[in-house]
Amino acid sequence: MIILNYKNQLYKYFLYISALLVTLFIIVNVFYKEQAKDLKDVKTSTITYKDELTEVNVEYPRFKDDKINKLITDIIYDYVKEFKKFDTVQKSLIMNYKLYYFDNYVNITFNIENTLEKAKNKNILLNLKNKEISYISSVYDKEYLENEINEIVYYKYQTDVYEKIKESNINNNTYIIDENKIEVYFNNINFENLDYIPYIIIPLTEDTFNEDEVPDENKKYIAFTFDDGPSKYTKELLKTLELNDSTATFFMLGNRMKYNEEIVKEVYKSSSEVASHTYSHKNLNKLSKDDILKEINSTSIIFNKITNDNIKYIRPPYGNYNDTVKSTNFPIILWNIDPKDWLVKDSTKVYNSVLKHACDGCIVLMHDLYPTTIEAVKMLIPKLNSMGYEIVSISDLAKYKNYDLKNGEIIRKIK
Repeated sequence: MIILNYKNQLYKYFLYISALLVTLFIIVNVFYKEQAKDLKDVKTSTITYKDELTEVNVEYPRFKDDKINKLITDIIYDYVKEFKKFDTVQKSLIMNYKLYYFDNYVNITFNIENTLEKAKNKNILLNLKNKEISYISSVYDKEYLENEINEIVYYKYQTDVYEKIKESNINNNTYIIDENKIEVYFNNINFENLDYIPYIIIPLTEDTFNEDEVPDENKKYIAFTFDDGPSKYTKELLKTLELNDSTATFFMLGNRMKYNEEIVKEVYKSSSEVASHTYSHKNLNKLSKDDILKEINSTSIIFNKITNDNIKYIRPPYGNYNDTVKSTNFPIILWNIDPKDWLVKDSTKVYNSVLKHACDGCIVLMHDLYPTTIEAVKMLIPKLNSMGYEIVSISDLAKYKNYDLKNGEIIRKIK
């Protein structure tokens, strides 16, 4: 009987403690929810200043928490103070912000127009629970993030940019985070010869962000084309184009297509495109009519067998054509910029040559056979982007220029 009463008492104590713990859990949970709700109640503060040389208009968030506000204002006021130090030059600073909440964090991203520096974005990552400044490596696995950054930068940018980013501390970068992606801006690295800030996008979902583009009347377009492939460098070049939101036209040889079917399929399935450079790169002006048609038609058959689709354009080797070539059912795509990458095999010379002659509607001839060409492309795309150009395929160039490519027509440039 005594044992039974003892067990009953233990059972009552157990129920009492369980109820107490549940109540405490509910109270704590409600407290944190209310606190989180308060921390999402944000107002905007401003810093405005104007004199003969300086104009400042800065917006930043204020939360319902003094400790968090001090963290933010210390950073903002230091930035503005540093900006105002240059009191002998005409300058302006405009900043506004966006907030992105996830888990116990808020990422404050600032859009910046600062006439004294190239940086257009900065961020402050806050841990709302601990009320302290946080770093990207405390949110995402550092090794994972470093590997993602290094791989994308390797394919997107030239070698010296890649080496500097690889050696840098990932916590010093600017991060713009949302539910789909992380944008990474390398603001705090000194890229001596660049007049733009390198950046990359790390996708967090499998969704694609590319939507059907509406042509921009103010944008300039330049077509990149690559002859004589596919080769062992074609995949790397394709990845470089994709990471830079660019497209190109690959004029492939039939005798290389048939031994590299997977590469042909990969280019075909991408946003870039495959076109014909004949079967074996012979000078068509020196061939009979039958041999010319054989060079062109055999390549079309190989492409159709690999992709179940038809070739849209041809580029005759050496740019040589005659009436027989013109009588085929294809637009004939030539070029008006030739950096002679096959001859110089020097990325800087190729880069300088393309920049010197770049124009809206131009068609650039290169070859996906040389590592120096791949390096030149990594240098060219961000530079041309900063000059207002978009790098596109022949089909995209014709679409954006509202130009109808006709069979037998010789195209060197699309205005």
